[in-house]
Amino acid sequence: MALKLRKPTIDEWKDCVRLIYISGPNLYTYIFIAREPEIYEFLHLLYKNPGLYSKDNIIVEEENSKIKGLILAFPARDLKQLGKMMLGYLVDIFKQSGIINFVKMLSRLKFNSYFPKTGDDELFISNIAVFNEYRGKGISKRLLLNAEEMAFENGLTKLSLFVETDNTIAKAVYDKFGFQEEKKVILPEKYNKYHLYGFYKMTKYIGKNKIIL
Repeated sequence: MALKLRKPTIDEWKDCVRLIYISGPNLYTYIFIAREPEIYEFLHLLYKNPGLYSKDNIIVEEENSKIKGLILAFPARDLKQLGKMMLGYLVDIFKQSGIINFVKMLSRLKFNSYFPKTGDDELFISNIAVFNEYRGKGISKRLLLNAEEMAFENGLTKLSLFVETDNTIAKAVYDKFGFQEEKKVILPEKYNKYHLYGFYKMTKYIGKNKIIL
């Protein structure tokens, strides 16, 4: 029963989009203005096409063909270009959402301005998640180690990610792995009703922080 890290196939979208959703349910509910099953369909559209949430940016851990966890990462210098690719799917998003929600979704994209800036020397981890029944088995650590390898391969010196300020469990995982808090953003109170309060930007300098086993 060997564990395996690999890229997912296009047919494995259901597990992958569930994991992406799990990594930030409040954020995706706010952005897509939809219920969980409908959000999966939006993420499926993005998963199968080039862009930020493409399967090409994803590594999964699987055992006996069962996906247990996922990490979605890419060089931060590619962030703008990957975002522009998603503009090509606006018509499809419009068809799925309807005109009223589509207009709301566009206005809510302003939320992205609250995220701290990333640097060209960073491998940005957009999403990392493990299914609940497989947590506590070291999967997040293995996925983060894989991200380090990706950073080395791309000539990058840092890992970076955002974590919600109220997600103390995830932050503890990143602290243990050697990430350090670089910046804290507190969101305006109007977002609190969506259970969105703020973010930490956390970074790890490759080779300078020791992993605590």
